[in-house]
Order: sequence, then structure tokens, then C-alpha cells
Amino acid sequence: MLAVLLQSFQFLLVILVAYLFKRAKILRSTDGVALQKIILNLTLPATIVVGFNGVSVEPILFIMISLGLLSNIALVTLGGFLWRKKEAPLQSLMMFSQAGYNIGNFTIPFVQGFFPAAIPYIGSFDMGNALMLFGGSPMIVDKMTGQNHSNDGYIRRILRLFRSPSFTTYIIMFLLALVGIVLTEEMLSVFRLFSSGNAFLSMFMVGLYLEIRIDSVSFKRVRQLLAARYIIGSVVAAIFFLVLPLPELVRISLVLVALAPIGTVSTINMIIYGNKRSLASFLSSVSIIISLIMMTGALLLIM
Repeated sequence: MLAVLLQSFQFLLVILVAYLFKRAKILRSTDGVALQKIILNLTLPATIVVGFNGVSVEPILFIMISLGLLSNIALVTLGGFLWRKKEAPLQSLMMFSQAGYNIGNFTIPFVQGFFPAAIPYIGSFDMGNALMLFGGSPMIVDKMTGQNHSNDGYIRRILRLFRSPSFTTYIIMFLLALVGIVLTEEMLSVFRLFSSGNAFLSMFMVGLYLEIRIDSVSFKRVRQLLAARYIIGSVVAAIFFLVLPLPELVRISLVLVALAPIGTVSTINMIIYGNKRSLASFLSSVSIIISLIMMTGALLLIM
């Protein structure tokens, strides 16, 4: 319990320091782009390698991939139903705000300090999550809102996933696990060197991107979107933990992903589908803070 509270406090502290650096103009929001490139291309893949190395490929991993797909399909569709009477950009805003989880830049850094054994399960869930973020969800949004932003076919979108170093690392480590190849401790020590900075850099990037200014109309909309996301997310988390006949660590992993923040790709899609950048950025920022609090609270209740 103390480890969870300490981890959450450390994350909040790093986020606050980064935000204060931005406010003091020591750094700028645009500096977060450089951090994001380091995280996505180096520290996050290294963390995935360390977490997946030596994992036995069991049916549970395929179940997690399926749950990543199915939960996104259900939530993006539910979001479209909730705001079905609103104009297309607002309906798409609700849909993208309900589906898609920030796992690579938030959930994995959150658990790697005290739940490293959960990374293979969370990573497997993220494989299904990524398939929806990069292809499935925009297609469903287009279908329900009558827009046409996802011109590429689904196969092309899947192939585009392999431009993501983290997704490619998931696949490589999954294949190595399938054939029983385990990296030596000497090789793993190199990856540990880079993965050790992942949590700090991820939270520092969050602080640089943090936005807390917004107009009153957008603020009201954000309240509605986040209330829907976290009420539904809490119900989904309870179902995952109390109903599914899975090992405890797997169910804890599912609770954490159900309460994870809005995915970065979902935030980008909100803007592409006609919503204001300031609204999408504020929504994403507040989602991260709420998720940190709720994930911490959930762990304290479970443990």
C-alpha cells in the first residue's frame, strides 16, 4: 500500500515540476515533442522488452488482446449512442473520449515500479487497444457520424501500426516468447538501463503537455465527457475484477487499464474530426490526473 501511495506522489511531483518549468519558461510545451520521441523510440520499447522477456505464451495473453479489442468496440459504440442526437463533431468527441487507453505513456510507467509482472498482460491488452486506436475506432466513428476521415483500408492501417516502435516491440517479444527464446541477463541489463528512465520521462512529458485553461462552454463539455468515461470505466473495472474467472494479477491489470487516461491517438482524432485543440488538450490533461487518482484508489481498495 505504501509503495502505491509513494509511486503516485512521485508521479504527481514530476508532473508538477515539469508544469512549473513550463510556466517559468525554462521549458516549453514543444519540448515535450523531443521527450515523446525518446520515450516512444527508446525507453518504452526497452521497458516492453524487460517486461516480456521470458514470458510463457498462455491463452490468457490472447484473452487480453481480445479484451483490448472488444472493450474499445463496445465503448466507442456506446459513446456514439450517448450523443447520437448531437452534430457529428460532438458525437465523434464523445466516442473518442470513451474508447482508447493511454497505456504506453502512462499505465506501463505507472505499474513498472511495483507491478512489473503485470506488464505482459497490460501489453497484450494494449495490442488490441492499438488496433482500435489506429484503425477500428475511426472506422466506427465514420460509420455512426456519417463522416469520412478514415479513407485508408483496415489492412493499410494495421500495416501502419508497425511504424510504431512499441507495437513492433510487442510483436517481436511475443514471437520470441512463442518459440521460447529468452534474452540473456547481459543483454537484458542494457535494456534495463534505458527502461529505468521511462517512468520519469513519461510523467515529465505529461507535465509539459498539461493544460489547465479553457473557456466555460468547453469546461462544461469536458465535465460531461469525463463523468461518462469514469462512471462507465468504473463499472467496466468492477466487472473485470469481480466477474471474470481470471488470476488476480490479470484482473488487477484489467482494472488499471479500465481506469487509464484517454489515449494520445484518441486526442489527436478529436481534433481531426472537427473539435478545438484547446478542448482536446484540456480533456486529455484532466483525464491523466483523474486516472492517476482513481488507479491509486483502486489499488488501495484491492490490495
